[in-house]
Amino acid sequence: YRSHDGYTEKDDGYLEANPGSKYSSQRRVFDDLGQGVLDNAFKGFNCSLFAYGQTGSGKSYSMVGYGNNKGIVPITCDELFKAIEAGDKATKYEVTFSMLEIYNEQVRDLLSKDNPKGGLQVRQNPKLGLFYVVGLKKVAVGSYAEIDKRTQEGTANRTVASTNMNATSSRAHTVVTITFDQISKNEAGEETKKSSVINLVDLAGSERADSTGATGDRLKEGANINKSLSALGNVISALADLSSGGKKKVMVPYRDSVLTKLLQNALGGNSKTVMIAALSPADINYDETLSTLRYADRAKKIKNKAVVNENPLDKLIRELREENEKLKKQMGGAMPVAGGAGMDAAGEGPEEIRAQLLANQEQMKDMDESFEDKVRSCDKQEAMGAAQANTQDRKSKDPHLVNLNEDPMLSGVIFHFIEPGEMTIGRKDANPPPMIQLTGLSISKQHAVITFENSEATVKPGEQGAKTKINGVPLTGPTTLQHLDRVLFGSNHMYVFHNPLNPKAPENTPSKIDWDFAQKEIAKHKGFDTASAGMSKEQIIAQEQILELLPMVSEVNAISEELNKHRTFEVILISGAAMEGYGSKKGAKVVVKMKNLLNGNTWLWERGKFMNRRYMIQELYQRHLDGDEDVMKIPKEEDPFWEPPEDVLIGTANVFLQSLSYALDFDDKLSVTDYKGVEEGNLYVNITPCSDKGKPLDEDFFVEDPQELLGKPFHYKV
Repeated sequence: YRSHDGYTEKDDGYLEANPGSKYSSQRRVFDDLGQGVLDNAFKGFNCSLFAYGQTGSGKSYSMVGYGNNKGIVPITCDELFKAIEAGDKATKYEVTFSMLEIYNEQVRDLLSKDNPKGGLQVRQNPKLGLFYVVGLKKVAVGSYAEIDKRTQEGTANRTVASTNMNATSSRAHTVVTITFDQISKNEAGEETKKSSVINLVDLAGSERADSTGATGDRLKEGANINKSLSALGNVISALADLSSGGKKKVMVPYRDSVLTKLLQNALGGNSKTVMIAALSPADINYDETLSTLRYADRAKKIKNKAVVNENPLDKLIRELREENEKLKKQMGGAMPVAGGAGMDAAGEGPEEIRAQLLANQEQMKDMDESFEDKVRSCDKQEAMGAAQANTQDRKSKDPHLVNLNEDPMLSGVIFHFIEPGEMTIGRKDANPPPMIQLTGLSISKQHAVITFENSEATVKPGEQGAKTKINGVPLTGPTTLQHLDRVLFGSNHMYVFHNPLNPKAPENTPSKIDWDFAQKEIAKHKGFDTASAGMSKEQIIAQEQILELLPMVSEVNAISEELNKHRTFEVILISGAAMEGYGSKKGAKVVVKMKNLLNGNTWLWERGKFMNRRYMIQELYQRHLDGDEDVMKIPKEEDPFWEPPEDVLIGTANVFLQSLSYALDFDDKLSVTDYKGVEEGNLYVNITPCSDKGKPLDEDFFVEDPQELLGKPFHYKV
């Protein structure tokens, strides 16, 4: 399916295929792939659909879509409820929805604002052998509109968490699970339940270690960064071997990662599974594309044995009760208490039994409660719909800040409305608590103050040292905010200010502000040229790398400051002449300079090495946030901020050798200049022509024309 060109964008944002083009619309992809998932769900089969590919290749676009170009997930949910509406009126239909994210081997419930440190636990059901997430919120939904609300809620929670934790969304897996039950009476008059679990999975970017540059680093890529995708590859390879019959005894390593545990059924069990391989059309991504195609080729060899999940309701309840009695006997008759308080937690056995008992009780309670009650209960718990409707209504009337994110899916989901008078912005542990609470790197307790009067907003720093930028320029005093101004609080809280009461934006401000525009603005004020007109291909690539690295360097600097690592990082552009001297034909290179503030030592890291270290620095910082005290005692060999001293190019000096062609001495003091042209020191050079024995030439040795030296030996001392 080709989707990167061959279309025209309509006024409402919908992408329409040009006549005769090969462009495939989102609807066509759903008709070919999603419709089959839906049909099988109605038959009672478990279904799974997951998208694999490198960052930026279109996984999220295919799965979720943007704006009016809805992807497979929303279309499937919409079509599900249309089919229910048109279905048998004698059948009861029940749909539940859950949404989770796996980042750094930790599970986060996206429908809950409060997730435990270290993430939710993943346990195995000993009877079924399948893994499940303990305490994951499953919401009963009665319409597509409710699913849409929940998806927006999950996306908003994901945005807040990724901004606060400095998590890179392309490194996280998102799993949407829809449980679809159909309850009807069979010929004998018994109530039977036909169940289907639909897993819709948007996997993390599949960049290989060598493409990020990690292969040349002292520290290999962070343990958890690609762990789940590596484990997924191993599971797919093992299942492909089993399915082809080549190897009879193959151990499928589902337990190697959280992702493979949760996808066990989808990959090698009772499920009809579709995999989308997302490919980039760019020639620079040739190796990644080949890697993705190999992955897909292995996956298509897997043969699953899906069966219809249909059982009499009475039998299901009876079996659960019998299993509960058996488990209670194993526990010595004790009833479990949520959290296990007052019970012997020694050993894994009792802990596992207790967890299974609690899970069974939850399932029985779930069966006893009517679906209508579940929907009502969810409506009572959440005033989400009203809040969203209120937000939509206020957007067109009241001044507000709306977030920007590198991931387009996570942009435009967080709103902070500006009330008349003074509004404080800062950390939640400030006293008194600020009205707009932000968490994360470089956010001060009293970070900023916005005053709104007479349809005009003014922002000023809340305390000395608070880092805020307006349109890429550091905020030093009271500044009037204009419509569509870009505001960066700390390292990564990026917002656009909207003022419907005074909607005149400064001249040359585009009507749509995106992440790239805001980053180019920051780069421009740091001295980097962001105009691409007339640039060569190499220069455009260098510019893209600078724009990509600047926010990352800002984030790593903030972590370094918070962890007292005494290191600063800076994006620099080194010309070929600065690297190799006058006459070099090499183009400019983008590198990151790390400086030790204690002794002045510097290191130059290539982009790939910095990216790798950044992921490990993020992981280290997350451990710090989780209260791991060992972070401050990490051995230097394992510390991503530490590097042994190494040779580093401090500058170059050009020696012009024309005098030697006349057999004349060269004796001069030369300036050694760095990549910025700043003088770093002096180099004294003396070059003297001499005989083959190293002795000075006779005084009568004279060269009138350099042509005289051609074809003859010529010696000199430096």
